[in-house]
Amino acid sequence: MWQPLPAQILSFLFLYRWKVLPAIILLYLIILYLLYRSILTPRYLKEGHPLKTGIQLSWTKTKNSVIKHVIFFLILPAAFLLTNFLLKGAFIAATQILTGSVTAMLLLLLHRVLQNMLWALFFLYLLAADKKRRITTSRTKISSTWLRLMILACLSLYFFHYEAIYHTQRATEPLTISHRGVTNRNGLQNSLAALKKTHTTSQPDFIEMDVQETVDHQLVVIHDEDLKTLAHKNLRIDETTWSELKEISLKENGYTSKISLFSDYLAAANRLNQRLLIELKVTAKTKKTIVQRLLPFKNQLTDHQLQSMDLNAANQMKKNFPIIKVGYILPFNLLGSPKNTLDFINIEAQTAHSDLIQYLRQQKQEIYVWSIDSKQQAAAFHFQRVHGLLSDDLSMLSAVPDDIRSRTASILYFD
Repeated sequence: MWQPLPAQILSFLFLYRWKVLPAIILLYLIILYLLYRSILTPRYLKEGHPLKTGIQLSWTKTKNSVIKHVIFFLILPAAFLLTNFLLKGAFIAATQILTGSVTAMLLLLLHRVLQNMLWALFFLYLLAADKKRRITTSRTKISSTWLRLMILACLSLYFFHYEAIYHTQRATEPLTISHRGVTNRNGLQNSLAALKKTHTTSQPDFIEMDVQETVDHQLVVIHDEDLKTLAHKNLRIDETTWSELKEISLKENGYTSKISLFSDYLAAANRLNQRLLIELKVTAKTKKTIVQRLLPFKNQLTDHQLQSMDLNAANQMKKNFPIIKVGYILPFNLLGSPKNTLDFINIEAQTAHSDLIQYLRQQKQEIYVWSIDSKQQAAAFHFQRVHGLLSDDLSMLSAVPDDIRSRTASILYFD
């Protein structure tokens, strides 16, 4: 039987990301250092040395000026990644001046060529660590011919690849979802006032909101597990009673509001005919009880949807509410989506890629994306045929024209 260990690890990494990140960086640096010291091993293997001897020789060869070489070994990859990022951004911006399919294809091919050149320069830099490597010139002409043929073949493959995408790519109109019930900083997140204002002014398909359980088993509408950010108080939701929480004022975006009971928020949404995307936020203290607290609201939840970053909680909700759509929030795409049979997966925009989207589509699962922060990003996901987009500014989700500029920008975004 499959166990949701990957989902637990992902949730843990996301929850403690600022504590885990330094450890990951340290591990990365250690691996990078070991790779650098072993970089000449293939050369010695080619010369007939055993693997152990090759590693020892490489380790000896690279021992001088280690600090200098490691600095360059760190700086260059960082510079490469930054250049690659800026290059993609420049080409996406350049799509605004496209006039037709021919110029679009040339732009895509040029981007691919420059991107491959960056990779080639990077690997040449790695090979440069072998300062005494001999270069034979006896077959230079033949090698040059083969190189031209390979470049031509690659360009042809890229051309047919992009041509196929143009013919199959179609823009869709995904659901518009207000992240935490606000749009363009029009209120305090997860507040009743923001719910009403966002519904009236923007009429999103869904309003996403967060639900937690208090120590006395009341469901309240709030995102953070504590009140440090919104109230400057060192109180955890799962350690505080509702009678204490209801007296506390929250402040954000120039607005002040009280914490709402889930029952009041849900009733207000039903009066407005506003559908909710309800995220159940599970902690170690509430994981055994929080799903059960939803059961009294079963009849009131019919038109809404449920989701959680805790896969066990999401599975429990689907079992208890079989006719309601239930989803799993993928905090970031590390190794893909954990195996599940839920209705949708809510993927994080910055780490989403076309392979993940295609996989989820093959699994017959709907795809939501959070959180969209630019029109270009929204346009890219329109052409990926996702089902819903979450944003703190719903103007980012305005209709995207199905033209050559938008299509090309989408291809570049996921290229």
